Amino acid sequence: MIFLKICILVVTLSLAVLQLAHCKKKSNKFDFFTFTQDWPMVICVKDRSTGEKCHISRNVTGWTIHGLWPSVGSSKGPAFCNNSSKFNESAIEKLLPALDVYWPNLHSDTVRDDFWAYEWSKHGTCAKLVKETRNEYLYFKKALDLFQMINFTGILTDIGVIPDDNKLYDVLDILNKITPRLSKVKGIKPRLSCYKYKEQFYLTSVIICFTKQFEMTSCLQKPRDNRLYFQSLKDKKQIEKVENLANNDDLIDCPHDHLVKYPTIRYH
Repeated sequence: MIFLKICILVVTLSLAVLQLAHCKKKSNKFDFFTFTQDWPMVICVKDRSTGEKCHISRNVTGWTIHGLWPSVGSSKGPAFCNNSSKFNESAIEKLLPALDVYWPNLHSDTVRDDFWAYEWSKHGTCAKLVKETRNEYLYFKKALDLFQMINFTGILTDIGVIPDDNKLYDVLDILNKITPRLSKVKGIKPRLSCYKYKEQFYLTSVIICFTKQFEMTSCLQKPRDNRLYFQSLKDKKQIEKVENLANNDDLIDCPHDHLVKYPTIRYH
């Protein structure tokens, strides 16, 4: 009888250790936010090159939100912090008209809200410790507010960088011209990410970082989520499998000594 009790105690302690390790793995501590916008046409360039389906609605006329991601130092930061906090579209019903235009799901082989569900599950659940992003509605609203504050479509137009299938743009020239328009704080620079296809670099993403108080700050890491395609959570039995997709990067920092394409949006 004593031996049985000892065995039960050992098993109980072992389970407790495993639970602590799991909690540590799922820590939602982070240092800053990474806010990323994408050029939708490049998403379709990538998807069509790999056989995936992409569709841009006619109400999408400029850069779109990719995500607002809690980040840690030079590492990728927390992800999937609360699997019990499920995405609920009704919680963001008032935001849906804006989300369809500024944070659309371009992947037509997935359901309309799959992209939002993925971003909330992977990143939004890790942002709940911050007052301004403490729930699903506030998380998506904050991303929309940042998007309106940083009109990257307008900024590029102002410096003469306009979508053109027959023109190439200098990366360093773009960075030098957009930096003072994005931040008045000296030393804070955005990052530009590119997708390389057939030896040509495509301007794909602009990455800007913010403190937890949403003051602009320097990005200490490479962009989070360097993939242009997401895996619908509805197709996965375990969320952990989705995390492994981050190992297959689609994007790199745009080389400062290269020219990039900025293709015109095509509607199909």
